[in-house]
Amino acid sequence: MVNRWNGADERRYLSQHSHPQNSPENDLLLQAYATVLLGAENDLTMHGGGNTSVKKNVTDGAGKERRALFVKSSGTPLSSFIPEYFVAMDLDFLEEAGQREGIDDETMSREFMCRQLWQSGRLPSIESLMHALIPAKFVDHTHPAAILKIVNRLGGRELLKRRFGDKLAVIPYARVGFDLAKAVSGAVRQNSGCKGVVMAHHGLITWGENARGAYETAIDIITEAESFLAEIFVGPIARGEEISVGLSIRNYELIAPIIKICLSQKLRMLQKSQGVDNAVNDISLTLINAPDILGLINSPDGKRIISNSPMTPDYPMHTRILPLWIDGVDTGGAPEKILSTLTALVDKHVSGYENHIKNLGIAGIPPADLLPHALIHPQAGVICLGVDTHSAQRTADFTRQAFSIRQAIAETGGAYESLPDKFLFEMRYRGYRRAH
Repeated sequence: MVNRWNGADERRYLSQHSHPQNSPENDLLLQAYATVLLGAENDLTMHGGGNTSVKKNVTDGAGKERRALFVKSSGTPLSSFIPEYFVAMDLDFLEEAGQREGIDDETMSREFMCRQLWQSGRLPSIESLMHALIPAKFVDHTHPAAILKIVNRLGGRELLKRRFGDKLAVIPYARVGFDLAKAVSGAVRQNSGCKGVVMAHHGLITWGENARGAYETAIDIITEAESFLAEIFVGPIARGEEISVGLSIRNYELIAPIIKICLSQKLRMLQKSQGVDNAVNDISLTLINAPDILGLINSPDGKRIISNSPMTPDYPMHTRILPLWIDGVDTGGAPEKILSTLTALVDKHVSGYENHIKNLGIAGIPPADLLPHALIHPQAGVICLGVDTHSAQRTADFTRQAFSIRQAIAETGGAYESLPDKFLFEMRYRGYRRAH
């Protein structure tokens, strides 16, 4: 992992930005700069995943000095982060809230909005309480692929401890929000000499007394994780049928228009059944057909490796739970036959997913969420869906990373450990997300 901190770039960023609550030490601006650096790495903070914070004293509108947590607002991009994307939270309130028995999503959303020292109109990160309860001035939270390749397997926590020892505290998955804040703060207290906390099926927390220190601690840990993966590499997965990129493109060009027709028709039917008026008339697709992806999906173990639940709860927000395999579709067949076969596969997939969601007590699912967001055809590649070009590419990015993590676990002798269903849907459908 490249350390991107550069003195000249730092000075340039600071000269281009300002914030009325910045201190002489440039605390806010430097943490905003660190946020941009973290956001530049897809394998750390893909599409806004992760967040950062800084604690500092400020003067409120009444001229009173207050303790504040400046934390990234929910949904804001990291790669183009500006200081105004920080939300100033009442740190005394957050620390008091951390002593409660629990906080439900509706209460947390309401209080997080009204406990801002300056009303911004932005919802603070759902992980604000976690940042508040870590006893350090600067905190960085990322979702490093290298860490997930180690911890998201049977025996993964023990493997991390073997490599990092007391340098890292490792905790099992905890529900994002109050539960996670308590679990992380408890791990920090119990492991006083640790440099970071790894959360299984989630990511990494690092901290420091200056922005550069917190950032570089994260980079150092991730770099060491990458080295460890190279050391425990067993060998590549067995290869299957070789599919050239050129052949995959030809097959994609044959099947993509029919997939668009099939999915558009299904989406309009779902919208009509739910009484949705703003019917989508088109669907965007994008193809993943890099040689490593084609090799994985055509390998003897490819389907088994891929067909596991996602890495972290962020993934269902963008890629759904599992891809739809359409390996029984002959791209050289008659278009009407292809459409009929695809429609049957999609109908079965949607019906199964809809029942699965209902069994988990989740209702009111948007029509587009019921569609498969990634379809796998071994002769073409992975075809990713979105209601526009940006969302299709976002699905492709998450899918590519998920496949890479699963493959790395297999190639280092591991067995992927799934996250229980009850956690997988929370980040997409829980009350805190719907409240804003």
